Amino acid sequence: MINIQSVSVSHENKEYIVYPRVELITDCMSNKRGVYEVLCTVMHSDIQICPTQFFVELTSRETYMIYRHALESLNKQTKADISLNVNINFLKSSYVEMILSEFGNDTIIMELVESSTLLSIINIQDRLDEIRKNPRLRIWLDDFGTEQSNFDVINVINFDGLKMAKELFWDLHKCDHILLKRMIKMMKRKSDNVIIEGVDSFDKYIFCKEQQCLMQGYFFNEINKIAVF
Repeated sequence: MINIQSVSVSHENKEYIVYPRVELITDCMSNKRGVYEVLCTVMHSDIQICPTQFFVELTSRETYMIYRHALESLNKQTKADISLNVNINFLKSSYVEMILSEFGNDTIIMELVESSTLLSIINIQDRLDEIRKNPRLRIWLDDFGTEQSNFDVINVINFDGLKMAKELFWDLHKCDHILLKRMIKMMKRKSDNVIIEGVDSFDKYIFCKEQQCLMQGYFFNEINKIAVF
C-alpha cells in the first residue's frame, strides 16, 4: 500500500493541510505496475476544501512544493510512472524542468486540467513542444468531455493521452454504447492512450477492456491497497 504523509501549506495567511494520495491507472485488474495519479484532500481547520479550486489559487511554486513532497515519498515506494494535475501557469514555469531533473529516470505525466481554455493552450503551444522534448515527460488532457476539454482542443494540440471524464463515460455507458464506442475511436485517432475515468464495476471494466483503454476508478481501489512494488 502506498502512503504519503500530509504536508502543511501556508497560502495568503491561511494554513492548509494537504493529504496526497494515489489512484491506480491501468489496463488490467492484474496489472499492478500501471500509472499512479497523485490526488489531494485539502483541509482548512476542520473544513474540507475543494482541491480543484485550491490548486487554481496556488502559485506555481506552492504547487511544486506539494508535488515535490509527494514525489519524494513515491520515489521510495514505487517504480510506477507518476501523474500530476497541472494548469497552464505551471506548464509555463521552470518548475517543470526542476521536477524532471530531481527525480532520476522516472517518467512524469502532467495532466492539463480541463479549466484551461483553448486560447490559453494555443498560446503555450511552443512551450509544450519545448518541454515534450524531454523523453521522460508526457502531457495528457484531463476530463475530456467537460468544460474546455473537448474536440476543439485535441484538434489543435497533440496530447500523449486523453482522459474521458467519468460523467461522460457513465452517461454514455448507461444510455448509448454505440456512441461511446465511436467517441473512443475518435479519441484514439488523436492520441495513443485513451484513459477512462470512473470505472466502478466489473461490467464497465469489461467494456473498457474490449475497447483496449486504460482505466481508473473505484473498481481498482482494492488492487491499489494490496499492490506491492
